[in-house]
This record gives sequence, C-alpha cells and structure tokens, in this order.
Amino acid sequence: MKPETLVLGCYARRTGKCWYGVCLDLNLAAEADTFEELRAKINGMIVSYIDTVLDTDNRESIPELLCRRAPLRDWLIYYAIKTGNTIRRLPGNFIFKETVPFHLAYGC
Repeated sequence: MKPETLVLGCYARRTGKCWYGVCLDLNLAAEADTFEELRAKINGMIVSYIDTVLDTDNRESIPELLCRRAPLRDWLIYYAIKTGNTIRRLPGNFIFKETVPFHLAYGC
C-alpha cells in the first residue's frame, strides 16, 4: 500500500457566515460555523463512513465504496483554491488533508 493512498484530499471555504468543506476522495461534505468545527466534523464523517463500509457483509463492495470520488466541480474548486494559495494566500479558503483512520484491533 502506498502512503499517498492513506491521505484524503479535502478543501474548506467560507460561504457567507459559515464554512463549507468537502472530502474529495469519499465525496463527503459538511458545513460548520468555524474552520476548526468543519475539520472536526469532516474527520468524524470520514471515520464513521469507513467504519460503516468495513462493517458490511458484502466484502466485494468495499473497494467501490472506498473509492467514491467527488464530482468534477468539487475537484475544480479544490485546484482553484490550491492554485490561488500558491500564488497568494486567499482568505477563507483552505486545502487540508485527513488520514485514513486505522483501528488495529478492528473486529477483535
């Protein structure tokens, strides 16, 4: 397994008074009042989603469920933010990464 497959790409941007964020690799989205709350919420969603997927009785569906990429529109927003942050820091837009959670004693 490659280390980069254990890192999930995410972005956050301010929309009015709240924050909107997306985990691009699992197509999960959330809203929150602050960036910190949003990041915690997305992290919780990732953990919950992966736990649910791994708890399935249909083992053949796991690879498909773990590769649920966001639509092209979200990827374009991600790369626009990434490019903008490279050129100059854009307020209210962040690129961040979350790692795939591991439970070493899963199911024991």
